Amino acid sequence: MFDDDLVRDSVERADAFQRALVATLCLNRAAVLAATDRADREVAGLCRLTDDSLEYCRARAVGAPPRIGPELLATRFRDILGPDDLPFEEPDGVAAWYIDVVSIADYVVRTWNEPDAGDSRCFDVLVACYSLAGMLQDDPRTPSSWELAELETARQISDLRAVDGLAEPIGPDRLGALLAASQPLREAYARRFQDVLGEREVEP
Repeated sequence: MFDDDLVRDSVERADAFQRALVATLCLNRAAVLAATDRADREVAGLCRLTDDSLEYCRARAVGAPPRIGPELLATRFRDILGPDDLPFEEPDGVAAWYIDVVSIADYVVRTWNEPDAGDSRCFDVLVACYSLAGMLQDDPRTPSSWELAELETARQISDLRAVDGLAEPIGPDRLGALLAASQPLREAYARRFQDVLGEREVEP
């Protein structure tokens, strides 16, 4: 289960760069849900926005100039999610999963660009990814024995420990190693989401 106090304390002890790095690792896992043929049919522009967000975060992590600036990303997020100051009505069905991924990507990019609020942004990302894993795990139409929510929160704690002491920027090899540690869980999300999508494809 998600240990609110442990996670919050770990996030608060991390510095702004470390928090943004952990948030990026979360997005790398969640983004696999957008890597489907159906994603752009449900939410126009989703795949490219998710890919561009990850590319931006990875560039920031290794100290490289991002190909796309944060202002353009912010505009594209608002095009899908609506203005910050207005309530967003989440769509029904599969599109809701994709909107969750966009929302997570938005928060992750903000974690990089709003360092003074990075602790709350990072915590929001961790909670959102835990919730997403729980929804995947508990989808009522496709029973599963996978404990994805528990695996996600364990991965988050491991990530927070792994970035402890890292200074900005890190080398590409170090970033690659951090991303590789998430790969088994990322692949589990992909397989589980295909099960969920498959059930909905056969609905009358």
